[in-house]
Amino acid sequence: MKILDSNKKEGMLKLKLENPNDVWELENVLQEEDLINAKTMRRKMIDRKDGEEKGNKRPVYLTIELDKMKFHEHTGNLRLTGPIKDGPEDVELDSYHTIVAEPGKILTIVKKGGWKDWQMRTIKKAYKKPPEVLVCALDREEATIAKVSNGKEIITTVRSGGSGKQYEGEESDEYLGEVSSVIRRKEGDFDKIVVAGPGFTKDKIYRILEDGGLSEKTVKANTSHAGSTGVEEVIKRGVIEKVVKDSRISEESSEVERLFEEFSKDSGEVAYGEEDVEKAVEMGAAKKILVSEKKLRKLRDLVDEAEEKGAEVMIVTERHESGEKLGKIGGIAAFLRYRIS
Repeated sequence: MKILDSNKKEGMLKLKLENPNDVWELENVLQEEDLINAKTMRRKMIDRKDGEEKGNKRPVYLTIELDKMKFHEHTGNLRLTGPIKDGPEDVELDSYHTIVAEPGKILTIVKKGGWKDWQMRTIKKAYKKPPEVLVCALDREEATIAKVSNGKEIITTVRSGGSGKQYEGEESDEYLGEVSSVIRRKEGDFDKIVVAGPGFTKDKIYRILEDGGLSEKTVKANTSHAGSTGVEEVIKRGVIEKVVKDSRISEESSEVERLFEEFSKDSGEVAYGEEDVEKAVEMGAAKKILVSEKKLRKLRDLVDEAEEKGAEVMIVTERHESGEKLGKIGGIAAFLRYRIS
């Protein structure tokens, strides 16, 4: 997510959504009555003698006051709906419109009460450079290794030196060794590694990387092609977005599991449920708050107070098992600085 402009006094941020994870993060910081301006498609109404007639859709800039929003899992888009507060003269004010937030979209958001600290941290966290992924798309004959972040950059291509009928057997150890060696030399510069291809060569490379201690950082993907075309296929199939999303889920899951481990120890250094967490926050004992997306809007005041008293806040989606576990204990929990009665 890129911050294009800001005005703290007016509570304004102009943002560009760069990837599906940005859309996911945006859902967490928006709330009712936020003013959202964006370029969108709106059908023009044409006056006729016998009444109004719907015309073609056209691009316009509109400002809506957010009334409701809905995230669509299958498209990864966030639909923002509310009454129109500003727009061209021929657009009826206070009529409802939906702005679709998706990668590439530029939105100007004005919060009437200003941006909370935790909301800005969420934005700034997403504002950091997007995760850099090393993609190796290979088959028996060729391996293309590329950097994928905001764009694609080919790092190198490794060729086996064999082709056709004489090379229908196993890949040479020399070829596999060279490919895995390039990946190992570069892996420190990347957040994740994707090994992709149409056959079993990717499995062999994956096992070599696994033996080298890179299994947690590496994922496999099936593609119809190797080489540069295979890298493009990885991008177009949404593999990169899934890797990024899974990385966030992994981080959230780790914290939720750590929370339940503390429960099992009965150490007294965790609290859960709205009442107990509120008590911990009031006492200044809350060190880190885990709150589910579903509970966030209801508990905004509590989350704001926790931040004011120095607690870190992590928003946890319930779209995975650990998130569901948090939901079952009230949707909010806290790691404590010290035991409270």
